[in-house]
Amino acid sequence: MSGIFLALFLGLQGGASARLESPYRRVVARALERTEADLMAAARFDVDHSRWEDPWVVVTEHYEVRSTRSYSQARTIADSSEFLRREFVKLLGEGRGGRTARQAIWIFPNIGDYNRFGNANGAEHSSMHGSYYASGDAAQPVATYENGNPTLLGMWITHSAVHQFLEQSFGAQRDTWIDEGLASYFSLFWDWRYGALELERIQKTRAFIPLARLVREPIQAYVGQAQERFIELGMLFHFLLNSCEATKNGASGDPSTGPFQEFLRAAVRGQDVSGTEFMRAFEEAGELLEEDFKEFDFAKQ
Repeated sequence: MSGIFLALFLGLQGGASARLESPYRRVVARALERTEADLMAAARFDVDHSRWEDPWVVVTEHYEVRSTRSYSQARTIADSSEFLRREFVKLLGEGRGGRTARQAIWIFPNIGDYNRFGNANGAEHSSMHGSYYASGDAAQPVATYENGNPTLLGMWITHSAVHQFLEQSFGAQRDTWIDEGLASYFSLFWDWRYGALELERIQKTRAFIPLARLVREPIQAYVGQAQERFIELGMLFHFLLNSCEATKNGASGDPSTGPFQEFLRAAVRGQDVSGTEFMRAFEEAGELLEEDFKEFDFAKQ
């Protein structure tokens, strides 16, 4: 496991390991430290920001976040999103040019407002997940709603922000498992331990989906089982990128890349990945890979 992932993972554990500060936690801490000063400098206290018509707005290099709850929430989400976007680029590279506007993130005050927005854009989206990328709207925002749980909210937003980044950087995506796997993988940056515990639960309850099915089935198969699929994919990507000896970065001698990362970079660009090192290995030894993944002890990483 590379240093940044080790720090991220250990920094989210309890006990003595919680004292190891991850880069992500430092970003959040800096955001909170800046909040009071920024608020005094930029806020208008004669405005009711609890109304969606005039929410708190935080603008960073790549994002514009709108929230009716607090400036602090908008600031933290904006800075966290900037940090995670750098991780998107680190893994996948820069995409095409084109859209220059900042990516919008809208945190609606409640599920009713969120559903009304979703219905106006073609569907209700809360049935499967608490956020979605509204590519059909003129602003193309990540839409979500206040749920009272900052970590879960961050995971929801990150999941959809990955879809937003992929489409705006590389165009409409192809294989569901790659698109959803990337979204799930980055959303678990908020809490790797939660992902490990959920994967353990999934295996114990026999809800585990064989990898051969997982990489083949369309998005319709996720209805009613989205949580289990997202967790399994997110932890699978974590395993393939950081722990599996045959696929992780450094497997071929270069610590900055590996067979699975090269596969992902080609896939999001719409290239033929059938002849990649990872795909050949998966087709020849997919069952062995699945066994290694299921036996891997994430809790000790």
